[in-house]
Amino acid sequence: MKIADKSRAVVRAGRPPEGALSRRGPDPVEEELYRLITEAIVTKQLRPGSKLKEATLAVQFSVSRARVRRVFQRLAELDFVEFRLNHGAQVRRPAPDEARAVFATRRLIEAEAVRTTAARASAADYARLRAFVKNENRAFETKDKGLAALASGFHILLGEMCGNPVLARILNQLVHQCVLIQSLYERDSQRTICLVHEHAEIVELMEAGKAKAAIAAMQHHLNHIEESLDYGRANQIDMRLAMSIG
Repeated sequence: MKIADKSRAVVRAGRPPEGALSRRGPDPVEEELYRLITEAIVTKQLRPGSKLKEATLAVQFSVSRARVRRVFQRLAELDFVEFRLNHGAQVRRPAPDEARAVFATRRLIEAEAVRTTAARASAADYARLRAFVKNENRAFETKDKGLAALASGFHILLGEMCGNPVLARILNQLVHQCVLIQSLYERDSQRTICLVHEHAEIVELMEAGKAKAAIAAMQHHLNHIEESLDYGRANQIDMRLAMSIG
C-alpha cells in the first residue's frame, strides 16, 4: 500500500481487513500510526481542526485505545494535536499571533543551528546536505506531492548536524509546527512551501566558510516562507465554527 493510501486509512472509518492479525508489541504499531498521522498532516490530507477518532483508529489498526492515546500524547507534545472538551483529539489550529511567534523563535534557533553546523561540519556532512538538496530539486522538477515533507527535512537535518541535541530537538518541533501553520495559512496560489534553490545557497555559503552570510540567507529564506502565508485566512470563518469541524 502506498504512503498516501495508508495515510488516508488514518481518517477512514471501517473494520480491519479480513484475516488481519492482532498486532502486538509496544513500539511498531504506535510508531506506524504516529508516522502516518504526521505524514497526513504534512501532506495536507489532515487539516487543522480535523478530529482524530480514537475508537476508529483502534479498530483500524487492531490496537487498544490506550495505545492510540499514547500516540495522540506524542503528537500533542509536538503541538500537532490538542485535546478539547467534548471534542476529543484534533489537529491544532494555531492562531495568527502564535504562528508569528513560532516563526520568530525559529529564526533565532535556526540561526544558531547554521552557525554551529558551519563551524563543525565535515566534508562528508556537506556531501550529505548537497545530496539532500539534489533530491529536493528532483522532487520539485517532477512536482512530487511529497516535496513539502522533504523540504522540511532539510532543516531538521541541519539541526541534527549542529552537535547540540537540545537545539536539534527544539528545532525539529519548530519545523513541524511551521508545517502545520503553513497547512492552515498558505495561500491557495502557493505552489510549494519551500524554495530549493535557497537551500542550495545556504549550503554553499556554509561550506565556503561564510557563516554570517549563511545565517542571513537562512533568515531571508524563513522570511520568504512566512511571506507566503495569509494570516487573514483565519478571519474568513468564525473560529467557534472552525473548531467544531471534524
